[in-house]
Amino acid sequence: MDLNKLSYESYGNLVIIILLVIALLFNLFPFNLLGFIMCIIEIPIYLFVRYKFKEAIHANGLNICFFLTIFFYCLLFLTIKMTIFLMGETFGFVLSTIINILGCYATSTLPNRQESKGKLFFGRKSENGRYADLFRLIKFDPTNKEICKYEDRLKETDMFTYYIFKYIFRDGLTWDETMDKLDINDRKDLDKEIYAIYRTLQYVCDLKRLD
Repeated sequence: MDLNKLSYESYGNLVIIILLVIALLFNLFPFNLLGFIMCIIEIPIYLFVRYKFKEAIHANGLNICFFLTIFFYCLLFLTIKMTIFLMGETFGFVLSTIINILGCYATSTLPNRQESKGKLFFGRKSENGRYADLFRLIKFDPTNKEICKYEDRLKETDMFTYYIFKYIFRDGLTWDETMDKLDINDRKDLDKEIYAIYRTLQYVCDLKRLD
């Protein structure tokens, strides 16, 4: 299953469901209700710190992001289980929360998109993602005839879509940065616009077809 084909909302829901299942499994034998609750509490703490104080970024492609997220939480849940067993419930929760906050802070302060371009794991401009072909085409052939004709046509007919194209594919801004600049409130609206841009250029530029 290629997670890059999922919307961010669907991807997020999938991750949360899997984390809940993992939290249950970690506390099932023997069953520890308090440990399970403590594991669940760590999820919103992670989301709050990650999205409130630092820009939420993904690894270079959702497949790698998924693996790293699950791996991080398995270690976190194991820490909760072990510290509860060895040192008590309060210390276990405090220690795991500190690890949680430090972990999400560290990942959210990784090098930005331009500094990490082309690296395997972290770099918000995913050249392994759903729109990789278009990113690479613009990167290696910025004056491509069909791309330039498309931009000129947008300038004449649809400046809103033009700026989405420019910010995402030319300037390398993130989805969140583009939403802020264009005052877009719903990520789904931006996803639809980007999808439409790619589909328009897909045939004239011989890009990889989207399923």
